[in-house]
Amino acid sequence: MKRYTIWDEMRRMQRDMDSLFEDFVYSKNPYLLVDSKNKNELETKENYREPVCNIEEDKENYNFSLEIPGSKKEDIKININDNILEIEVEHKKEEKKDDEKKGSYSYSRSYSGFYRSFSLPRNIDKDNVDAEYKDGVLKIKIPKKEISSSQKQIEVK
Repeated sequence: MKRYTIWDEMRRMQRDMDSLFEDFVYSKNPYLLVDSKNKNELETKENYREPVCNIEEDKENYNFSLEIPGSKKEDIKININDNILEIEVEHKKEEKKDDEKKGSYSYSRSYSGFYRSFSLPRNIDKDNVDAEYKDGVLKIKIPKKEISSSQKQIEVK
């Protein structure tokens, strides 16, 4: 019969941690990051990268600055739905090669791009959002608005 020591337990913990990190790093959809309600969305955006973003707030606006190099203005989609800002840029690439001398034809298509979403506070003015794309940087300015208090004092008679 073998006696277990503290070192046996340490080796077991190390194996478990190695397995956890291996699953996390090398898995297509790391189970720690998969949200059951958004699972399909994560799988469809596997070729998308998350752009670098800088967010600043001043007295009047929320200012977003995202780096999306190599994109065209026409490929950028910005949506605000239920106080969630979504930025999606899709790059489509099609390549056709027809070599009559060799008698071959090839056609390839690929999709990639950028995707990022943000939760916004309730005090945004969705109707006056301004977006500008220049030199690979997308700048979005979302104005703030006053939120009227929904609390009302009732006089007792």
